[in-house]
Amino acid sequence: MNNDPEVSTELHRLADAEPLTDFDTNAVLTRGRGGLRRRRFLGAGGGIAGVAAIALAATLIPNISSANQEPGVAGTENSDFSPVPGVPRGEEGAGQRLDQKEAERRCDLRYGPQKKHLFAQNGFRSARSTMYDIKGGARGGGKVVMTWDEKNKDTTVWSCTIPGGDKPSAALVAAAEADPLPTTPQGQLRNCSVDAWVDMTKWNIVVSDRLEPGGDIKGFRRGQLIAVSPSGRTAVACELATGGSPATGSGWGIYALKLDDLGTDYPRVQWPDGTFGKDMATILPEGTNCEGEVCGKSLPKGWGRAPVATAKIVVQIGSGPKYDAPVKDGWFAFTALDETPHTTKDKLTVRAYDKDGKLLTKLYPEG
Repeated sequence: MNNDPEVSTELHRLADAEPLTDFDTNAVLTRGRGGLRRRRFLGAGGGIAGVAAIALAATLIPNISSANQEPGVAGTENSDFSPVPGVPRGEEGAGQRLDQKEAERRCDLRYGPQKKHLFAQNGFRSARSTMYDIKGGARGGGKVVMTWDEKNKDTTVWSCTIPGGDKPSAALVAAAEADPLPTTPQGQLRNCSVDAWVDMTKWNIVVSDRLEPGGDIKGFRRGQLIAVSPSGRTAVACELATGGSPATGSGWGIYALKLDDLGTDYPRVQWPDGTFGKDMATILPEGTNCEGEVCGKSLPKGWGRAPVATAKIVVQIGSGPKYDAPVKDGWFAFTALDETPHTTKDKLTVRAYDKDGKLLTKLYPEG
């Protein structure tokens, strides 16, 4: 498929707007090329006009490792993975700080030589889905013509999940492609490992959710999970979807967090008054079956960590039905579906409550 002018225009607009994190920018990119003509995203603040995403994130809350696991570094002695030149194996290869040259070197190893530069507002980390700079020039000068092949055969790719140090075997890639949305933890960790090039097969899934709609939106089948390493030092948010093979690493959403080295390059939402939120969360509102400013279905998704006292996280659009997001020890992940038609006046809310029903925090900006 040739370059879609509608997608390009929207991506240029996003690049000129308020800075987004590489994770959510790439999610916008992926959805844009995958079906902009048949769906549109909810706008910032919960409306349904245009393509937009809000990213939120948080300070580290400790003690997230599983009590049933012994500390250690998984992913260094698995025959399903081979080393990546110059990259640490296992957990050490996830969330590693990189300069642009090294990030682009790794993406070239994965996809073949690229002509574009990677784009990130706040630096680069391994095992994160990152967009290429479609506005900038080619490496060494000149212009880049963006194209996309639905079968991922084009060497000019839109985005890169910067690989870690564990290259999956052909057999493991084939297994992930054959089962893109697994129902078992083992299958889910396998596919996330394939996408991130980080062996997470012995990690612990602390929270997960999945959406399996039918009919005209069956293409929205997907899963969202957060996996934590046995040592408890690293977490990876991973989105799996049937619309794209995990093997491509083209960014259904991989986001690695070094919990003992969050720094300042993790995503944070800027509230309308200019202040920043303190809780970890990445929320991407989404809609489909849209006509004008009315969308027939809403499909918000998100992940993050609310205060540890959180007992319930409620997702709601306007006065529509409430969706209880899966939550454990403050970690949450959701892929919700609301089949009530909504307009731009219907706002998205994501709120965390304690066991007594007391509101602890709002995880999505409310106007």
